[in-house]
Amino acid sequence: MHNTSIFARPSLQRIVQNLCAEQPVSVSLVGGPLLGKSAVLAHLAQTLPATAGRGLTVISINCAQVGPGQKPPDLPGAEKGPIFLLDNFHAIDRWQAEDKSIWGEWLAIAPGTAGLLLASRVPLYEIDMDVGGILPCFQQNFLSLIGSEEAERVVRSGLAELPDAEPLVAPLLEWCGGHPFLLDRIDDLVADVAGMLTGRGSVSADHLPLLRLRLAAVYGRLLFDSQWRAVDCHDEKGDRPVSDLLRRMLRGPLRFDEIAPPQTELMNWLLVQGMAGIAGHSYRLLSPLLQDYLALKLEADPAVSPPVEPDQQAVHALVERESHRFTPQEKSLLLYFLQRPGTIVSVDELLAEVWQRPDGSVRRVQEGIRRLRQRLSEFNGAVGTIDNEWGQGYRYVPVNGIG
Repeated sequence: MHNTSIFARPSLQRIVQNLCAEQPVSVSLVGGPLLGKSAVLAHLAQTLPATAGRGLTVISINCAQVGPGQKPPDLPGAEKGPIFLLDNFHAIDRWQAEDKSIWGEWLAIAPGTAGLLLASRVPLYEIDMDVGGILPCFQQNFLSLIGSEEAERVVRSGLAELPDAEPLVAPLLEWCGGHPFLLDRIDDLVADVAGMLTGRGSVSADHLPLLRLRLAAVYGRLLFDSQWRAVDCHDEKGDRPVSDLLRRMLRGPLRFDEIAPPQTELMNWLLVQGMAGIAGHSYRLLSPLLQDYLALKLEADPAVSPPVEPDQQAVHALVERESHRFTPQEKSLLLYFLQRPGTIVSVDELLAEVWQRPDGSVRRVQEGIRRLRQRLSEFNGAVGTIDNEWGQGYRYVPVNGIG
């Protein structure tokens, strides 16, 4: 069962309103492999008739299973027609020219008489088919990674049965990276690992290495292989431009101003594929798990460091110079870490010394660390990183690796 997050991206209410209007507005869903397009269409096939409040016919067509010479369904006459849900629309690229022509004519007529929802891995204008005339009839929606707040809700829901789930939330959020395919499998992952621990207690922070291994090997590999095939197909058209951009991203997040205009389209493609997301004013890879996978595929070292500041004084100077980019709370927290490079700082210490709230909640610190990390990502690694030391606290790792 897919998590409801998948059915909330993009707004299903808007899609349903467009499809069921007196003058239907056709819609296309564009997103990479396993981002939830087919799940959305299957969900709508079941819920659209009831949502519309009348007897509505919904016809689902998987374009990847349409055989040579197969004709499109008949369109209604004057009466208001059914809603057509066309999955894997990008598969049309592999059809014979004659079939493309027949279905192209059908698509040119259908939007005026029936609701259409197309799901595709590529935008309509990239499909080798005469779709120029139908493009104005479609509202294009691009799927992307799930936002941090909703992703956290999904993770917590998947861990709800565990007695001590809090230490697992942050690492699982980081490893899943907001991708619905990985988030949707938290329940299965926990059950999988719990099955290996029969008679040895519940899944806890002690099992984080095993959770990461299973998430990467069982679920991540399926997703990353699909994404890599998409990269291969895209790069066949040129001199491996996507691979080159991925190599740059392995060194760390890329600020918006580090992307040359010719690479903007490539970065947008990575966003549509669900391989990259946006953090602050930077682009980042989906997950550390994808980073490890790409490092092997591209024969690169994921730990290659960005340019290093010569010493900690330079880091302090950089922070002061850019202090306008931090909230007062973020700056106080960062300065506290900067004064203790390489030292593990407990949550209790941070609550007492930074927040001046020794009775505060762990959640307060976790949220503060999350926001500070997001802010540090804007500096492309030049200020250092905040690492988790599970069960102990957090540690500031300077750019020169002290500690």
